[in-house]
This record gives sequence, structure tokens and C-alpha cells, in this order.
Amino acid sequence: MRYRPFGATGKAVSAVSLLMRETPNMATPQLWRALAFSAMESGINSFEVTAGLDVMALGVGEALRAVERRLIFLSWRLRGDPHRPLTAEAVSNSVKAGLQKTGAGYFDLLMLDDAAYESLEPSAHGYIADLRAAGLVLQLGVTGDGAATQACIATGDFDVLATPFNLTSDWQARRRIREASAANMTIVATDPFPSALRLPTTQAQKGGGVFRRNDNPLAGAGTYAFLHETPGWSSEELCLAYVLTEPSFASVQLEAFRADTIDRLAAVTDRDLPTGVAAQIEMARFSTDTDGRRRA
Repeated sequence: MRYRPFGATGKAVSAVSLLMRETPNMATPQLWRALAFSAMESGINSFEVTAGLDVMALGVGEALRAVERRLIFLSWRLRGDPHRPLTAEAVSNSVKAGLQKTGAGYFDLLMLDDAAYESLEPSAHGYIADLRAAGLVLQLGVTGDGAATQACIATGDFDVLATPFNLTSDWQARRRIREASAANMTIVATDPFPSALRLPTTQAQKGGGVFRRNDNPLAGAGTYAFLHETPGWSSEELCLAYVLTEPSFASVQLEAFRADTIDRLAAVTDRDLPTGVAAQIEMARFSTDTDGRRRA
């Protein structure tokens, strides 16, 4: 595992971090504890825990007790509901419950998704400032790629941006990253595996991969067929390795629930993108589809 500075915090975080949110078959604290330990054993020290699932917070808390708190970077994500205002009381209850269940003492980062930011009541802004002043939350961030995220970059009130980025990302995503960097925000990449190239889950299970295979492999430059044709690399590993080459990112956030998957993807941080793949990615991004539209 390689580590990168997380902005001006003085902490070093793993180049790959783990997003933890509810999923089927993870119904006990012991399962979340085992997942966190698996990530730690792979060198991951940065975790984002989504509010609202007690068994997850308790499991992460059990794992945290095995290491020094200063060695772990822990984020707490608040999700919003467009139909329900996010009040200061709701923020207070969530953060306090999270700290109590994880036993973390403080959160390195409080993350708001687009909906949480849009539904945040004015009084809640002041309460978040109080949390920071009290040392319960050290930084404030936003995650997303919508208009609300763009507004957060412009305000200057946020320290961290988490935003989707992958090998098919368009100029708008790249501009967002440049603007956040110019605003001195720490940037985390999310969703490194492009959904446009993914297979439906049932097909992926049958075929052993998550990305669509071209019926005519390598019908010339400008296709993504190299995702399946690069020896020694899976399509997911190539996608992740590409995002890791972007120097703006403090970490690339993954969502995985199997120890072997976490270990395999964490190992990508110690590998260089194969020669020629970067050029193939650029050709595929800017090639023209049969209907005349660019792919990215």
C-alpha cells in the first residue's frame, strides 16, 4: 500500500480507502468488524462510515479498538432526503450516536452528500461550525457531482470534495477537480469503475467479470477492449490503476465487501499502469461512436 498526505491535516492516508454503507448479508457487527480488519491488513487506514446503520458503526468501533486512533482516518457520511429538512438536531443526533457507537472520540471528516447539503437548514450550518470548534469533527466535506457540489466548491466553506472519476470521465468532471484544487480542497475520487462499461450483475457472475466484453475484440484503436486483453490485469485493476495516476487525489474510495477483493485491489497501488494503456485510454475516450458522438 502507498500513502498520500490528506491536504494540510498532517495525516497520511492509504491511496485506496473504503466506503462502508448498508448492503445485504452484512447484518451483524462481527461482519463489519471482519471487513474493517481485512482492509487494515491490506494497508487501508481510511474509512468512510455511512450514518444510519448501528451494526456497521458498532463493528467498525470494535475494529478501531485494536489500533491507535491517530493511525486511522475516519469519516462520517450524512445522507439527505430532498423531502425532509436536515436540522441541527438531526446532525447532532447522528454525529453523537456515531461517536458513541464507534468509540472514535472524533471524526476526521464529516461528509455531506448532495441531498444533505441541499436540505441543510441554516441553523445546522452553525451547529456544524460548533462541532468543528469543539474538536468533534475536524474537517467538512461534500460528496457528489451535481449542482449542489459545485455550489459547495464556490462557497469556500468545505475542506474536502469526494467526486466520481474514472477512465470515461468527461471534461466537466475534470473541470470540477481543477476548480476544487484551486480552492485548496482535498479531493477524493469515488466510483472508479465506469458504470457505462459494466455488465448486469447476472451476466458478470456468469462471465467472471464486471465489464462488457467487445464481440470483436480490438477492432482497432479507440475501443475499451484492452480492458480484457491486457495480460496480468483485470478490467477493475486497470480502471483503478488509471485513477491512481491522477495526482490531485488524496485517495481513491472503493466499496467492497470481500477480503480477497479488497486485498487484490489494494495491491494495485504498488503497480504501475502497463506501458501503452494510458494512450489506449485516451484514444478510447476521444474516439467517435458510430452515431458520431464522442464517448467521453
